[in-house]
Amino acid sequence: MQFRWTSAGGAAPYDPKTGYGFVTGEVYNAVPALRIPETNSGFLPLWWYAGTPMLTVVCTPYGAEARATAAVRESDLAGRSLPVWFRADTPAEGVYRAEITVTGTQGGAVLVFAGRRRLVWRGTLAAGERRTVTALCDVFPIVPRGQGDAVPGTAVSVAVVGGALTALTLTDAPEARRVWVCGDSTVTDQTAELPYAPGTSYSGWGQMLPVYLPAECITNHAHSGLTTESFLSEGHWAIVRSRLRAGDICLFQFGHNDQKLAHLQAQGGYTDRLRTYLKETRAAGAVPVLVTPLARNSWRDPAHYNDLLADFAAAVKTLGAEEAVPVLDLHGYAMELVRRDGLETAKRWFYPGDFTHTNDYGAYKMAGFVAHALGEALHLAVNDAPDWTPAPPNRPLTPPADCSIPAPEGDPFADYDVTRPKETLTRAEALELAIKALKLFPINVYNDLYADVVGHETYAGTVQCAAQNHLIPPEWVADGCLYPAKAVTCADFLAVLMPGAAGRRPLAEPVPVPDAVPPYARRAAGQAVAEQLTAAEALNEPLRRSAAAAICRGLHI
Repeated sequence: MQFRWTSAGGAAPYDPKTGYGFVTGEVYNAVPALRIPETNSGFLPLWWYAGTPMLTVVCTPYGAEARATAAVRESDLAGRSLPVWFRADTPAEGVYRAEITVTGTQGGAVLVFAGRRRLVWRGTLAAGERRTVTALCDVFPIVPRGQGDAVPGTAVSVAVVGGALTALTLTDAPEARRVWVCGDSTVTDQTAELPYAPGTSYSGWGQMLPVYLPAECITNHAHSGLTTESFLSEGHWAIVRSRLRAGDICLFQFGHNDQKLAHLQAQGGYTDRLRTYLKETRAAGAVPVLVTPLARNSWRDPAHYNDLLADFAAAVKTLGAEEAVPVLDLHGYAMELVRRDGLETAKRWFYPGDFTHTNDYGAYKMAGFVAHALGEALHLAVNDAPDWTPAPPNRPLTPPADCSIPAPEGDPFADYDVTRPKETLTRAEALELAIKALKLFPINVYNDLYADVVGHETYAGTVQCAAQNHLIPPEWVADGCLYPAKAVTCADFLAVLMPGAAGRRPLAEPVPVPDAVPPYARRAAGQAVAEQLTAAEALNEPLRRSAAAAICRGLHI
């Protein structure tokens, strides 16, 4: 393939008939294939802009630039950007070398993405200053989220944020070495909402690798929700395995979702399946590399870190030693970073309100560790990309007050208002509700912790999750039983909820509470009253399900 575009040729919209052009808001809405996250540029309009053209592309003396349409609120653009997105169809799957020329427009930061929002360059350009970036772009089939069959890769996308696209050349690069990335949501190519800000965009570390490894072609087949088992059963491994060739590198990072399933525990199914991937990678002549799972920003309280992935990180290290496979200890690196920063400061690396998934800043930092560790292990050239310091905005945008489009995600506590709202909350329900409010993850594993809770109970995984996160008051289980159907008071519920909340954000200092409040609940109850989540006179009353939901909504984790 030999393709070249320059701004002298204008900024024609993408047309499937010509096979190239700029994706404007109108084009995006008119071509359904452009709205599949796994096959587009990785930028998606915020849900309340659905169906509304957000940008046009114009040619200026600097090149092609994005311009917001009148439909975009001016307040939504404060500190945020719209990318100029160019798409060029390719004749076949494979690796393509892109020569991307960008020009500074206003003097400031410029980001260049290729493929599904993979960062290939970031830096500062003065107005009129040009930079040509070389990127290796993969065009391979991929299984979109929620679909059973793979869809072919058919194009190379280039997106520029903060500057103008001035020229683009694409040529075949069949000799390029591929780095295949296999993993879960902490690794995958996450989409970013438009208007774009790095601090409020989900990102997996796999999509930030190209900026550090420009001589390698990164092809990322990680997806949200995957385990070592579903990566195979859903067809992702078949795409990778059939295309591996001698000299390729294959990275594996799983664990976040495996730990939720009883048959995929660290020393069992998880290790067994990883071992199979290693053997099949080697059989193809490729080089397998293990990556320990990214550590969460998870705390028991602001002073005590809660490592929920220690067993899986240890299992990866053991397997690497047994199979003589390089191990990149991302878990150890990320955990040290989070512990050094502390609960609040470490939030700058994660998507707002999320304690597992990184934003662009965090993914960039984690990818830097992975790239340098990989370079050291396999003697690869690594680009010493500059630090990327987190900066505002760090709060996601909110829809306009008059928005008539329903939000895609509902109220997680709505069921407690609709189903038996006046009934008293039980202990099992209190644990379930607290886990939702604290944005913890329910699991399908239960280790027979209490005599009156058995593994087949629907809430057994909830109990295990609550125990792992130290939410269950010892006074509840002093005799070895949980009594899951026992009704709880408001103070009882707060004794579960507020200690967990202390591991998510700073809480108000407790105020005095009535003497009748149980000693184990007094501090939590005092904090809740101070935060105006409930009234002191309600603490010893039975807690209705709807009232418990209201407390959770007011907590604002």
